[in-house]
Amino acid sequence: MIDRQKEKSTCRQRIYTLFLLFAFLFANYFSNAQTSGEDIFKQNCVVCHRTDDQTMVGPGLKGINEKRSEEWLISWIRNSQKLIDSGDKDAIAIFEEYNKIQMLPYEMYSDDEIKSVLAYIDVAEQATADNAGVASNVAGSPQDNQLVLSNSFISIFYIVTGLLVLIVLLLIWIFYLAKRLSGQLGYPLLVIKRNHNLIFFLMLLLTSAILYLLTIGLIGQNRVLHIFLFTIFPYLSIFIFLFGSIIRYKATGFKVSSLSSQFLEGKKLFWGSQPFHWGLLVLFAGHLIAFLFPSSIILWNGSPVRLLILEGSAFVFGLSALFGLFMLIRRRLTSKKLLVVSNNMDLWVYVVLLVQVISGLGVAYYYRWGSSWFASVLTPYLNSVFVFNPDIAAVSALPWLIQLHIFSAFFILALIPFTRFMHFLVAPIDYLWRSYQVVTWNWNRRSIRTSTNHNFGKETKNH
Repeated sequence: MIDRQKEKSTCRQRIYTLFLLFAFLFANYFSNAQTSGEDIFKQNCVVCHRTDDQTMVGPGLKGINEKRSEEWLISWIRNSQKLIDSGDKDAIAIFEEYNKIQMLPYEMYSDDEIKSVLAYIDVAEQATADNAGVASNVAGSPQDNQLVLSNSFISIFYIVTGLLVLIVLLLIWIFYLAKRLSGQLGYPLLVIKRNHNLIFFLMLLLTSAILYLLTIGLIGQNRVLHIFLFTIFPYLSIFIFLFGSIIRYKATGFKVSSLSSQFLEGKKLFWGSQPFHWGLLVLFAGHLIAFLFPSSIILWNGSPVRLLILEGSAFVFGLSALFGLFMLIRRRLTSKKLLVVSNNMDLWVYVVLLVQVISGLGVAYYYRWGSSWFASVLTPYLNSVFVFNPDIAAVSALPWLIQLHIFSAFFILALIPFTRFMHFLVAPIDYLWRSYQVVTWNWNRRSIRTSTNHNFGKETKNH
C-alpha cells in the first residue's frame, strides 16, 4: 500500500514538474522583452524577406525606408490587412503583386520596436552593399565565375570525403573499443558483446560532425550543396523509401512491426511512448494540413490570437515529443532486458529523431510563425518536387537551421525501410471496420480461473 502511494506521489510530481517546465518555456517563447531590431527581424521577418533586393515570399527590403514613409511602414507592419481594407493603393498593389499572400500582423510590437527593425534594415542593407562591392572586385569575368563554381565542387568533394573518412574511422574505433571492453579479443566480431551506451555516444559524435560540416556549407551559401540537398536528395530518399519498403515487406513481411518491448518493461515505456507519439502525431498532422491547405492556414493566422494559439500549441507538443524521446532513450540504455534485444539501428533511430525534434524546436523558437511561412515557402517547394520541377530559390535563401530540419526529414524518409519506422506502414487500420471476434466458452469461466486441474472440462482424446 505504501509503495503504491509513493508511486502515485512520484507520478504527480513528474506531472507537475513537466507542466511547470512547459509553462515556463511557453511564457518565455512569447515574451516581448525584445529591444533589438536585429533580434526582432531575425525571429520574425528573415524567412519571408531579405535586406537586399532579392524577392522571397515578400519583396526585398532594399531602400524601403526611402520608398515609404515611416508612418505607412508602421501601419503596414502592424496590420497589413487593415491597411488594405482601408483602400490604400500602395498596400493593395503590393498585396496583388505577391499572389495575395497576407503578411502576418505584428500588433504585439510597439512603435519603437518597429522603428528599431527599420533602422536595422538600413544597417544590414549597407553591410550587404559593402560585401557586394568586395565581391565585385574579386570576381567579374567568366573565368572568375568558372573558378568560383570549380571551388564549390572542390569544397563539396572535401566535405563528402571528410565525412566518409570520419565514418570509417569511427566504425573502426567502435569495433576496437568493443573488443577491448568485452575482453574477447580472440573471438569473431559477431559474438562480441556490444556496449550500447558507447555506440550511442559515438553515433551522436558522428552526427554532430556531419551536421557541423553541413552547417559550414549552408552558411557559406554553397550552390552545389543546395542543389544536392534540395534537388537530388529528396528524389533519392523517396526512391529508397518506396522500393526499400516494398522489398523488405516482400522479403520479411512478418518481421515488419514495431518490435514491441512492453512485456519486458512497461512503466518507463508509458512515460516515453505516450508524450512522444502524441506530440509527433499532432505535429505531423499540422505539417500535413499546412501542406494540403496553405491558404486556409494563412487565413487562420490573420488573427494574432489564433496565430498565438496555433504556434503555442505546436511548441508544447514539440516539447512533449522531445520529453518522450528522452525517456525512451533513457529506458533503452538503462534496461538490461532491452539491451539484449536492441541493435545499432535502434540507436540510430533515436539519434535521427533527436536531430529532427531539436532542430524543429529551434526553428520554432528562433524563426517564429512557422505555420505561415511553411504555407508560403515550403508548400510551393514541396509541390515543385512532386511535379518533378524543383524550385529551390526560396529554400536556398532560408536560414541554415531550417535547411537542416528539411534535410533531416528527407533523411528519416530514406531510413524507414531499414528501421522500426516501417511499423507505421502496417498499422492495423482494418481493425476499425472488421467484424468483432466471437468467443465461445464451453465451460464455466469462474471455475476455470480458480481451477488447479491440468485439463479443463473433459480430457481431449486427440492422441
